[in-house]
Amino acid sequence: MRLIALMAAFVLATAWADDPTDYRSTARIATNSTESLHRMALPFEAYREAKPDFSDLRVFNAGGEALPIAFTGEPDAVKTEAAAASLPVFPVSAPQVAKGKQPESLDVLVKSGPGGTIVSVQGRTVGKVTPKPVAWLLDASQFASPIRALDFEWAVGPGTEIARVNVDASDDLKEWRRVVSQSQLVFLQQEGLKLEQRRVEVPSLKAKYLRISSDTAGFALKSVQALALPTVAPPARSMRSFRPSGGKPGVWEYDLGARLPVDAIRVMIPANTVAPFAIATREADSGPWVPLTSATFYRMTRGGVTIDSPAMEVNRRFMREVQLTLDARVPSLGGDSPTLEVQWQPAQVVFVARGDPPFTIAFGNKDAQRTILALNQLMPDYKAGAEWKIPEDQVLRVTTVTTVQGPMDKVLGEINKRKLVLWGVLIIAVMILGWMAWRLSRQMQAPAAKKKGE
Repeated sequence: MRLIALMAAFVLATAWADDPTDYRSTARIATNSTESLHRMALPFEAYREAKPDFSDLRVFNAGGEALPIAFTGEPDAVKTEAAAASLPVFPVSAPQVAKGKQPESLDVLVKSGPGGTIVSVQGRTVGKVTPKPVAWLLDASQFASPIRALDFEWAVGPGTEIARVNVDASDDLKEWRRVVSQSQLVFLQQEGLKLEQRRVEVPSLKAKYLRISSDTAGFALKSVQALALPTVAPPARSMRSFRPSGGKPGVWEYDLGARLPVDAIRVMIPANTVAPFAIATREADSGPWVPLTSATFYRMTRGGVTIDSPAMEVNRRFMREVQLTLDARVPSLGGDSPTLEVQWQPAQVVFVARGDPPFTIAFGNKDAQRTILALNQLMPDYKAGAEWKIPEDQVLRVTTVTTVQGPMDKVLGEINKRKLVLWGVLIIAVMILGWMAWRLSRQMQAPAAKKKGE
């Protein structure tokens, strides 16, 4: 009887044990280190097959043991510092001016090329010309990004260790605006020690030309380097393109194949076309359409170069289907239907690599219960952003099991067949246990009846 009880307990434990075969979709994880913690991005199939809250998401080791997992936080935007660039410097010599007279009164001749690039600068030869420059023009016409700072190199000598400079900006060399006034530059040395301040911060400056002047006697500018504002790009995203799956004239519907957390949308249309669309979405393959926004997309050819409209940010919205409605004022798209491109940032998971590889990600089990931990439970002494220092593993090809339904499958529906068999074994064990109890009861009753008959 004890053996049967143990067998029943084993069957119950096995019935609720996780196993990769309990899940519709699985994929091997290509690890790139032997560290304890690993990180990976969820594949597209996880959004298609897993439950919406990912409570059926699992990672198994080679022995079929489920491992501890946690979702990462939101990644930071990718900030890229641009390299400094030297700006062409053109000294300007001009007639002597009275003390306190502003450099704005300088009268110079400037020749520039077709793109606005300065070719030459010279002062007008009126009156007595100073032997040294009184201002410097900087050509920033080829500097594409806004400038955040200027690094100065000047002839440091007695009296010019500390200098003050002014920065003016212009787009036409006629009208100037003051950007920085009396900013201090410092270069001091003593007994091998240095104290220097070469940088002048500017407020996101975008101008073709800059003019540097100084009222520090003997100041002579040698060179200037411009530092651009850092470029900020969103974290890496997944991307897929879709052709229409339905609709009517002027209206196109797209099935994304999964409920995706879309961050950006781009509509690709025929060449030399500008098309305004109303965009609506829904989270399932049926139900009412929910308006999202209106946007204009284009594809133009200029100078032999094709220019496409950029992706439109949508502030992360879950969607399964997208509907595009062409503005009625646009007659047609030339007989071709637009292609929809969606971008999303896949959720990422950290897991503990306990046991032997290979490791397997699994999902697609409606009966599975949530086993996902909080990140600070999984990572000791967790600090915000620490998970992004873990190298990212790659999820290999996802295999999804599809079965052909037989008569029994149609009766049982989506009942887990493995658990059904185990429950059958449990019921048989209970029946055997009942039979043994009945038999023991009969054996105990037989002597009593015999004794009574005597």
